[in-house]
Amino acid sequence: IEVDLTEQYMWYYQDGNVIFESDIVSGLASDPERKTPPGIFTLYYKKSPDVLRGTKKADGTYSYEQPVTYWMPFNGGIGLHDANWRGKFGGEIYTYSGSHGCVNLPPSKAGELYEYVEAGMPIVCYWRDEVTFVNK
Repeated sequence: IEVDLTEQYMWYYQDGNVIFESDIVSGLASDPERKTPPGIFTLYYKKSPDVLRGTKKADGTYSYEQPVTYWMPFNGGIGLHDANWRGKFGGEIYTYSGSHGCVNLPPSKAGELYEYVEAGMPIVCYWRDEVTFVNK
């Protein structure tokens, strides 16, 4: 899985061929605590449905609780999931209404991706301005 955080777009490759692609919304770029980090990760597992929870507060409640139909975590509490509360994906949405770090997908696209993925698959997330290419 390739996630271009700059272009807010992702692809899933199988045997070198693109078999899935979608617009996304990643973490809120202006907040270091919410900006989706770049890196090479491994899909932990997939679960349907699930409830995503923020930080647990002193009173035992959470900063947020969000039910999702498709949950595919790969970096701590960061993962790929459906976001039925969003009307649009892609573009500049992540600059003013980004996620808490997760990669949000349109519900139908998340369902399609969920059928393809398995635990252990590699996921590459990058910001184009943070990529360094080395020629040897």
